[in-house]
Amino acid sequence: MNFDDIKNELNNPTFKIDIGTLLVNIHSTNLMNSYHLKSILKRQVEILELQKGKTGQELESAVEIEIEELNNQFSEWLKEDLINVVNDCSHD
Repeated sequence: MNFDDIKNELNNPTFKIDIGTLLVNIHSTNLMNSYHLKSILKRQVEILELQKGKTGQELESAVEIEIEELNNQFSEWLKEDLINVVNDCSHD
């Protein structure tokens, strides 16, 4: 479904939308969600490392390493997903 389809579905040919504002709102929402998820993930990794008996510098190092590994994994997933999105949007 593209923008013209949405406009036709609304049955309002004078429907106007500020695409820039919409994109900024979507992006800011995504950023806030990302901040929340990063905090939750870090807290979970800290708890798991604390359960292993790590404290102080050991804990910080273990958490940083685990989060870096997860970020690398997430980056790979993102790359694959973006490639799939581009392929799905292709007109070929």
